Amino acid sequence: MNRFLHLAITVLCFVITATIFASTLNTEAEALFKKAEAAFVAKNMDSAETSLIEALKLESDNAVYRYILAQVQFMKENFLESKNNMEIVSRSRPSPDKGDDYNNKLKNYKKKIKDLQEKFNAAGSARFDIYQKNKGSDQKLKLAVTVFQAFRLNPPLRYKNFKLLEEIIGIYEEALKKSFEGSEWQKEPMLQLAFLYEIANKKDKAAEVYMRALDYVENPNEEFVITHKFDYLNRSNKEKLLDTIEAGDFSRQDLEELIGSGSQKVTEEDKAKIEGIITDARSKLEDATTDEERESVLEEIKATIIEKQKRGELPGQEELKKKLEKEGKTMEDYLKEKGL
Repeated sequence: MNRFLHLAITVLCFVITATIFASTLNTEAEALFKKAEAAFVAKNMDSAETSLIEALKLESDNAVYRYILAQVQFMKENFLESKNNMEIVSRSRPSPDKGDDYNNKLKNYKKKIKDLQEKFNAAGSARFDIYQKNKGSDQKLKLAVTVFQAFRLNPPLRYKNFKLLEEIIGIYEEALKKSFEGSEWQKEPMLQLAFLYEIANKKDKAAEVYMRALDYVENPNEEFVITHKFDYLNRSNKEKLLDTIEAGDFSRQDLEELIGSGSQKVTEEDKAKIEGIITDARSKLEDATTDEERESVLEEIKATIIEKQKRGELPGQEELKKKLEKEGKTMEDYLKEKGL
C-alpha cells in the first residue's frame, strides 16, 4: 500500500476511534493510573513511570496521564522523553467528551508546562556545552546525537546554529543509510533525524520517516505519538503559530519575524511590548475550546500588530515597508505568510 495512503488511513482511523471511545472510561487504564499515583507518593518513580506507560497503551489520547508521565520523567531527569510528552500535552485540545474535570486539569497542566521551559533550556545548553568542548573529536555520530539533544531541549539554539544543523543531518543520514535502503530499521535514530528534518524545514523528508516508522510500531501509544507528530507536521502555519503562542515557546527570532523587524534586533523594551500582546493572547487561548474561538484570538493579535506597525511603535518597520513594496506585497500579505 502507498505509504501516504497508509498514513492517511491510520490518521483517519485514529480520529474515528478517539471520537467513539473518548467518553468511555477505560477502567484498566484508570487502575494503572491509580497504581502510578500510589507509587509516586511512595517515591518509587520507576514503578510510577511503568504504570503510566502501560495506561497510555490503553488510552493513548489521555493528556492527563501523559502530563503526569512527563512530570515523572522530568523528576528522573529523563528530559528528552519528558519534553516529547510535554509537547503532546501542550498541543492537546479540550474534549467535551472527556468531561469538565479532564479539561480543567488539561488547562492547568498546559499553564505549568511553560514554567518548565527554562529548565529544559538549561538542560539543552548543558548538552551543547558538551558538544562545544568535544567538537574536535573524531566521534562525529556521538557529537551529532549530542547536538540533537541540545536542539530538542533548547529551541533558541536551533536558530543560532543553523549551519551546524545541516552538518549533523548529513552525519545522521550517512550513519542511517541501511535504514533508508530498507535493510534494517533503527527506530530512535530515525525519529531523531525526522525531528532534525522538521526544524530544518525539510517537511517531506520528515514525513517520509514518520510514515516508515508506522510500519514498526509496537503498541497503540507508540502509534499515537508518531501519528501525532505527522499530524502536527502538516498543520497550517496558523495552527502552529497558535500552538507556539499557547506553549509560550517563543524565541527572540520568532518575535523578530512576527513583527517584521528583519535584520534589526529587537530591544528588551520592544520585546516586552510584543510579549505583552502574546501573554494576553495566551490567556485567551487557554480558555478557547473551539477552532472558532482560537481563530478569533489570532485575528486580535493580527489587528494589534497592524495597528502598532501603522503607528510606528515596532522596530524595523521602515525596512519592512521597503521590502514589501519591492515585492509588491501588503502588510496583510506578510502577516498571512507568518500564519496570521
